[in-house]
Amino acid sequence: MINYIKKRFFVKNLSETETNQLVLEKIGHQIYTGPFAGLKIPTIVQKEFKLAESLGLYEFALHKVISTLPSRKIDNIMVIGGHKGYYPAGLSNFLRPENMYVFEMDEKFFPFLESWISLNNLKPYKFYQEATAEILEKWNEKIDFLLIDCEGAEDFLLLPDQYPWQKNTDILVEVHHFYDNKIMGNLISRFKNTHQLEIIYDDIMENHIIDTILKELGIKGNYRKQPLHRWIFNENKSKIITSGVFLYMKANSKS
Repeated sequence: MINYIKKRFFVKNLSETETNQLVLEKIGHQIYTGPFAGLKIPTIVQKEFKLAESLGLYEFALHKVISTLPSRKIDNIMVIGGHKGYYPAGLSNFLRPENMYVFEMDEKFFPFLESWISLNNLKPYKFYQEATAEILEKWNEKIDFLLIDCEGAEDFLLLPDQYPWQKNTDILVEVHHFYDNKIMGNLISRFKNTHQLEIIYDDIMENHIIDTILKELGIKGNYRKQPLHRWIFNENKSKIITSGVFLYMKANSKS
């Protein structure tokens, strides 16, 4: 009876890391759902992944856009901001491009990025560090799809007059408006004549779906929910909560 009471009323409060590990064991250490479902998650990455990433629900609001990409004839992809490899690996497995160009400034992420390739039998990426103006100006390889997540740097990475190849490229970018509230307007003005534009916002339903999955798996775990999963330190070193805002720009020349 005592053991029953302990189990019934004194359930351990699992951390997100512990929750994620339990979920990974149940779903076979692969991404559970969404466009990247079935992608095997490297051991080195599992320890660093958020629960939403393991479940394939990270930035759930982008699923609709990503699911339309196969119809866009995407053979050459550039990712600026490779991080732990979720998007380079996911897009590579989903679209099987001829070329995957990955830019990542922080060397600590290189082992994470590379760990997906052999595990999932992906075509090796072409790695770069900083996406400098010199590199982007001289770029002469065709890019069908460009994904950018660079903490505010998107305002000087997306300059179609300076980098003309961007006028013929489909682009998905996270707009970090909390660093500079002019960025979204700047991008719209630069690309409105060459692209069809769609603004996408974080979907709070991501929480509901994750909660439902945990319930059905019988896991009483924890994870950082929206809106608390996004935050920055402002100029006064105060922590402020932010939201995910994305701009999808579909090139008219490809329509």
